[in-house]
Amino acid sequence: MTNPILTRALSATALLSALVLAACGGGGGSSSTSGASSSIAQSASGTVTGFGSVYVDGVEIEDARATTRVENADGSYSVVALQLGQRVRVAHDGSGSASGVTVDAAVIGAVASGSIDTAALSFRVAGQAVRANTDSTLGVVTVYGGGYTAFTDIAATDLVEVHGSVVYDSTARAYVVQASRIEKKAAITAVRVMGKIAGLDTTARTFAINGLTVSYAAATLAPSTATLANDQTVAVWGPSSALVASGSTLTLNASRVKVVNASLADSITSGTTQLGGLVSNYSATTGSFEIEGVKVLVGSATVTPTGATLASGAYVQVTGTVGSDGSITATTLRVRQASTTDDLARVRLTGAIESLTDQSSFVVRGVPVDAAGIDLATACPGVTLAVGTVVKVTASVQSGTDVVLASSLACTRASTYTMRSASGTAGTVDSTTKTFTLTTAGTTTQKVQWSDQTVFAGVTATTLDGAAVVVDGYLDSSGTLVARKIRNPAVTSGRQDSDAYSGLDPSSGRSWKQYRSSRR
Repeated sequence: MTNPILTRALSATALLSALVLAACGGGGGSSSTSGASSSIAQSASGTVTGFGSVYVDGVEIEDARATTRVENADGSYSVVALQLGQRVRVAHDGSGSASGVTVDAAVIGAVASGSIDTAALSFRVAGQAVRANTDSTLGVVTVYGGGYTAFTDIAATDLVEVHGSVVYDSTARAYVVQASRIEKKAAITAVRVMGKIAGLDTTARTFAINGLTVSYAAATLAPSTATLANDQTVAVWGPSSALVASGSTLTLNASRVKVVNASLADSITSGTTQLGGLVSNYSATTGSFEIEGVKVLVGSATVTPTGATLASGAYVQVTGTVGSDGSITATTLRVRQASTTDDLARVRLTGAIESLTDQSSFVVRGVPVDAAGIDLATACPGVTLAVGTVVKVTASVQSGTDVVLASSLACTRASTYTMRSASGTAGTVDSTTKTFTLTTAGTTTQKVQWSDQTVFAGVTATTLDGAAVVVDGYLDSSGTLVARKIRNPAVTSGRQDSDAYSGLDPSSGRSWKQYRSSRR
């Protein structure tokens, strides 16, 4: 069965920040050796909280033409699709139109045997302590992916990619990754850890990142002029076979170590910046704290909402001035509240309904939505929801499921650079012009253009001809569908979690019927 073209709305937003973007991350996808410029003047860093464009800690940034990528162990880049709960840095033009999005995983590796604590919702990966979060007052509620829907799905030796904010645990006297996303991976290209250097030994060429000893004797340093020092933030890669346990000591023989300066960038540009994350080492005496290793000076900053408490462990969004030393002098500090009316605590989705089971069970932007609590007669007067209906959804993450719970919904129209989704069969593939014809329902055809920004999943440019694919993209002035993602859901690597709710992946064991039954 062929799905019709789907639609989503994109819009620009106000000026966010002025901070130089750099890339460090992990994962897979279509490889590219070219990276974006390290001198982009404006960016925002935080957690993905929605799509419609992309929302970073509740702030919308139009990403229709942006390159979305991760950095690999060898310094090359791979294009990837964004997911809820990922930690990202977004480069944009100052008017809210993104040119690049860098995905930053906190740790990638295997779940350590014997480390899973279901009571504390914690485990270890590559020596790093990870904990899930179910309390919206304590920060972003953990989103699960790759087949996981809850903490209880996690098993020892599973390969995982963990996103989140690193926070200092005064009881454990160590930094812990409070996960915003835990995703199961079928395979990884390398172990990746990001954190602060401690116990540097330049003779033995080792240092520690929390519970992990890193040997950099055979590692490539980036940049090549880098000199390692304690308290530096670094990203470290190494093959899985290079992670060695000796008694209680776990050592990673790193293949590459990248120094990331205090503002999470390769160089500093003074200006304003937006940075979101968990507060560590807050001192009312000095009026300072850290987020992701970045020092923030409170000064005379306005704290919102009124009555909010600034303390270690709070999830905050900082806007302020970047100094020459990489520290941020805050002008405003927004503290996350539990309410779904607060931008820092809600999921926002703008786009077309991709699949629909009934008027309260549908998928938007790859996210399954439960709208059972919405009065549709008021939300969308005179409209019967259907595949292709463009909606705006405000929702919250729920524990134990990948379905978000809608608190508001509105029907809307498409706008400039509206993203569309179309499914059908690819043919007349021209690898020189990077185009093909997509035959959709009946004999309807659509010209598709791909580029180096396009994510391929379950299919490649050389295997497109004759493949059944789903294409996400936007229409240019000539009516060509410019592809942002091309996937073949018939192949395991081309499926996404929401396919379980559209009937494209019955092997997942998840469905709307199962979800409704579990919520009774």
